[in-house]
Amino acid sequence: MVPVIIYWGSVILLAVWLVWNVLFSIKFLASGERGNLWGFMLLNIFALIFGILVQWAFADNGFIKWALASSSQKVVQTPWLYINNWINVALIVLQFFLGWIRSPKTAK
Repeated sequence: MVPVIIYWGSVILLAVWLVWNVLFSIKFLASGERGNLWGFMLLNIFALIFGILVQWAFADNGFIKWALASSSQKVVQTPWLYINNWINVALIVLQFFLGWIRSPKTAK
């Protein structure tokens, strides 16, 4: 039961973070505060690392049996975590390029 709660809690947490992130990215783009996108990009990298670790931990590699003395086969894997991670990768790339602020050229 504990692995199921951890898995679905992680999936829901990452989905809520994704929605929150997209809404604030749109807000910052609309208001012209493009530099803030790099902060969200950094946080997205941490969220992506967390999502990849959850994917790895709940794969059938024996980690759950070792860590929680339970079988990972009891946790039904869904594509939501994979989709969330790929959307996160796309957001990281978009936020990197959209958050780029060109420095003003100095007069000669």
